[in-house]
Amino acid sequence: MDEKKRANLSQTAERPLKIAIIGGGRRCRSLLEMIDAERFPWLNAEIVAVVEPNPNAVGVQLAREKGIFTTARVEDLYSIDSLDLVIELAGKEDLLRGFLKRGGTPKVQILGTTISRLFSDLIRLQEEHLFREKQLALIESIAETIFSSIRDRVMIMRPDMKVLDANNALLEWLGMGKDDVVGKYCYQITHRFTEPCYCYGIHCPLMECLETGGTGHSIHEHSERDGSTRYYEISTVPLRNPKGQIEVVLEIIRDITDELERRVEQKTKALKQDLARLIHEDKMIALGKLVASAVHEINNPLSGIHALAKLMRNRMEEDKPLSEDERKQFCYYLQLIDQESARCSNIVGNLLSFSRQQKLEKAYFNVNEIIRKVVLLSKHKMELQDISLKLELEESIPNVFGDPGQIQQCLVNLVFNAMEAMPNGGTLTIKTHYEEHRERVRIDVIDTGVGIPKEIISQIFEPFYSTKSKDKGVGLGLSVVYGIIKEHRGSIYVVSQVGKGSDFIVRLPCQEHSEREEGNLNNGKC
Repeated sequence: MDEKKRANLSQTAERPLKIAIIGGGRRCRSLLEMIDAERFPWLNAEIVAVVEPNPNAVGVQLAREKGIFTTARVEDLYSIDSLDLVIELAGKEDLLRGFLKRGGTPKVQILGTTISRLFSDLIRLQEEHLFREKQLALIESIAETIFSSIRDRVMIMRPDMKVLDANNALLEWLGMGKDDVVGKYCYQITHRFTEPCYCYGIHCPLMECLETGGTGHSIHEHSERDGSTRYYEISTVPLRNPKGQIEVVLEIIRDITDELERRVEQKTKALKQDLARLIHEDKMIALGKLVASAVHEINNPLSGIHALAKLMRNRMEEDKPLSEDERKQFCYYLQLIDQESARCSNIVGNLLSFSRQQKLEKAYFNVNEIIRKVVLLSKHKMELQDISLKLELEESIPNVFGDPGQIQQCLVNLVFNAMEAMPNGGTLTIKTHYEEHRERVRIDVIDTGVGIPKEIISQIFEPFYSTKSKDKGVGLGLSVVYGIIKEHRGSIYVVSQVGKGSDFIVRLPCQEHSEREEGNLNNGKC
């Protein structure tokens, strides 16, 4: 090879390869864009001409914008100096054959029809690849936008608990930047632990997710930056690779504190309604017992009143004046009738008061007065069962704040329970005492009955639990008593010994203590 040829080759290698395109459609446009984007970094080339009869074709328009020579005639390519390569992209073999018939120039390399199609297919594949890249970029952008805008706290983790990404809601909650979170373990940033949650006895939904292959769930308690405590529902979702292996885990953290409080409030309301219903049912049961006792209590004086009235009427029907002794006797009879009818009226009045449907109305009252009313209603039954009564009531006790009707219902239950524990007679003692150190009024209802075994003493305040036979009751009494006493911020417990009897001890806040507690509740201190 002589020096002149070597020089020509060297010059050709240094300058860009000049390419002409036959066909100015979409593939032409794609090739122009790929060359601009340097998709072929190894190819030192430039497009110098585009042949296309349609002046509105997209490739022709882009070529014009770039200042590339465009023409509708293949013959115009002969006028281009140093043209190195012609590529046919229109799929019009007649144009390429026409160019070849005219001979062209020996320096121009022409890609034949088959090779041109191959090159065209490569461009089409590149177009599809670019389209998919754009689609993927769009999908990634949409996913990133959704991920960042989700209100729940979300993070993406590896199976080894290291955080790969976190959304804005989680970063704001933590008060940290993404660089402070990514790469750390989840338990370090959410709980500020040095070890995984399960080491502290906390259920880990990520571990559940990895063990079961499904979603994991848990509720965690978190201390907020302001010192408050919030509750969060944690859900983990596994994301798998094409082989079915868990690649990453999506963790969603949702604040359920307000929802829990609302549910607790609804449940509390429902429980209070149930308690009110149980109180009413128990009240009817207690009323039945009181009526049964009161019938006997009223029957005796009414029989006496009837007999005295009949005696006096028969005497008055006799047509002769009363003697002085008879007058005195009649006065005595009238006094007995007055006393016994007053006693009957008092018993009936107490029964009516006890049975009346009333709203819960709290007021200050004296416990001793309530006890005396209960004793009056149940005294006759005590006499029939051969039960002696001892009242040791401290007269100087302060008033109690609450609903006197409900406290009377509690005492009726306790007194009747005590009597039922002494079927063969015994002694019922009722005491009241003011415990100054506790600021409570204490009530003791003590019987000398059969007692309560230790193994069941913890169950006696449970609803529907009863040691009695079915015809004696359904076990509501003591559970209702417990509920009422708790509603009054009091306490009740029992001391019992089998064979010796039981002592039910009730403590209720006194007037001064109740006022102070009400004040604390209003001020948000309790």
